[in-house]
Amino acid sequence: MKFDVLGRLSNMQLPDGRTALLYSIYEAISNAIQAAEERFGRADFAKRGEISILVHTNADKTLKYLAISDNGVGLNPVHLDAFETCDTRQKYALGGKGVGRLVWIKVFDTITVSSTYETGLDGYEQVSFKFDPAQEESLVGLQKAKSKAQDVGTKIMLSGIKAHQNAAIGPAILSRYICHHFFPFFIAGSMPRLYVTFGRRDLDIGEYLASRIDKKAEETFDVLIGSVGQITVSHVYVDKSISQDLSNSILLTAQGRVVLSVEIEKKFALKSLDNGKAYVCVVKGQFLDSRVDQERTGFKTLESEIEAIKQAALDAAERFLEAHIAGVRRFQKKLVISILEEHPQLAISVTNVDAYVSSLSPSMSEEDIGKTLFTLLYRHERKIRHQIQSIANNDNPDTNDSVRRERIEELVGKVTDDAKRRLAEYTIKRHQIIQLARSLLRYSDAEKKSYHWERTLHELICPMGKMLTARDYDEHNLWLLDDLLSYYSFFASDKSMAALGVEGERKEPDLIFFNPHGFRREGTNDPIVIVEFKRPGDEALSSDPVDQVLDYIERLRARTVRDVEGMIVADINDQTPFECIVICDLSEAARKKFQRSVAQTPTPDGLGYYGFSPNHHASIRVMSYAKVFRDAELRNRSFFDKLGLLPEEVRNSLIAAAQAAE
Repeated sequence: MKFDVLGRLSNMQLPDGRTALLYSIYEAISNAIQAAEERFGRADFAKRGEISILVHTNADKTLKYLAISDNGVGLNPVHLDAFETCDTRQKYALGGKGVGRLVWIKVFDTITVSSTYETGLDGYEQVSFKFDPAQEESLVGLQKAKSKAQDVGTKIMLSGIKAHQNAAIGPAILSRYICHHFFPFFIAGSMPRLYVTFGRRDLDIGEYLASRIDKKAEETFDVLIGSVGQITVSHVYVDKSISQDLSNSILLTAQGRVVLSVEIEKKFALKSLDNGKAYVCVVKGQFLDSRVDQERTGFKTLESEIEAIKQAALDAAERFLEAHIAGVRRFQKKLVISILEEHPQLAISVTNVDAYVSSLSPSMSEEDIGKTLFTLLYRHERKIRHQIQSIANNDNPDTNDSVRRERIEELVGKVTDDAKRRLAEYTIKRHQIIQLARSLLRYSDAEKKSYHWERTLHELICPMGKMLTARDYDEHNLWLLDDLLSYYSFFASDKSMAALGVEGERKEPDLIFFNPHGFRREGTNDPIVIVEFKRPGDEALSSDPVDQVLDYIERLRARTVRDVEGMIVADINDQTPFECIVICDLSEAARKKFQRSVAQTPTPDGLGYYGFSPNHHASIRVMSYAKVFRDAELRNRSFFDKLGLLPEEVRNSLIAAAQAAE
């Protein structure tokens, strides 16, 4: 059979650009490692072997030429013959594939070789040539001579880079890629001293890497799939600066070199490692050594066998990273509790927080967890809808009444539980509003005279300058004052009495409510509610709020109130009852003023006053802002204490938050 070298070169699979340059260097280093091992023996070659790489670049930082030298065994007659033989098996036992020179030919036009080797006990010979596999005699200009020199080893010059293969390359990039590609050698302590020289810059790759790696553990076990057999896994922490490709990966290696890299950063949330390092899981074994392809870019074996090795390495990595993963789980547990506190209806899928967290991938963020929980809620609600529709449509007419009744009762229970969870979420949103309201009371002394805070609090409770109906429920937070206020059919916020149909009256009650419980009862005197806000921090009360609300009542007597469409809302007469609520800060000066008014009776908690004016048919309540928000929180607490459908840890967290807010 004839052999076509150029055809063989054409069929080689090798990337263009920087990757091709790097593979050329990798092949030269591999040859040098094998030469050092043959000369000094397996026990000493890492200590006594030396490899040097001299790199010269052009002005644009592209590669000009490479010179790789070693102190290995040299190209003696046996190795020289193998050098000229394509796909030689001469170094097969050491992992050599006999294709290194072909990689060079794919990238470089000129390859020159000079090598010195020992002859006998004290003799030396030198051989030099230009390598050109396209020629019948590929060792062009071969020269052999006796040598007195004792610097045994080989020097290879690679130059004349093909234009489409050239690329910019620097010392940092080259160093990182060499560390990555030969990482198993460095981890095993079987890499000779390796130096890279860029101009005046010398870098000892071994020292560079040694200060950046920390091998923690190694384990050997069997993979019982196909003919895989025994593999060895090394667990290593690595400085992230070495190589992005190296960081947080499983590396499948063969003959001391990385062949495949499997990224596991997201799976185990490795960006958050406490030591600030990257994790690397290095996998080696006789099976991988024997199945690697010639270019060392893949394995010639069944996909199921490689997947089994990956899974075994993944399991080993998970065992090694147990403490880190436990920390991630604790963090995720806090996220889950936080999400369920915010959205209790999502608890339909979480009966036990720990069990749920253990089912999550460590890489899942708060957003990922939230998306998953909302997806599960959607599926649950869709399933309930389908089940209800099935019963309503009588999709199973053969079902007996007893079974049908049980199904209905079960669905009623599920729907009721869902409603309770939604109620729980509503109370939590209320808690957040209360927190915001309380934050508005944290004003400085310089701000006490500003009406900004009064307007802001008014807007938070009910938007100003509007007339609203019970349908406008989403536009206000009247429940902060009293839940019953939300059920008045018509109310106005900071609107003049003239806007309500009371001609000639320009006064503007802060809030006024008509027709309770969402309907009018003809011939009855439904109570009217007036709410007056006073500026937070107004210690002396610039106006008398009790007198102010009674004045509003007097102006409304014997008047008709109309809505925005001119329809009659209320006919106010002498028997119409009023309820007046005054909200203010209870300073000492304010207390003295109330104690001299009709609202002079203190509330049991000391945070307000109340009274009744017979002449006005008006009851008056005075409350401090602190009391308003505290009472609102206490009303909310009654809901918190009933959240029995939530996981215990979430329920306890909600109750604790409510207690802390008092």
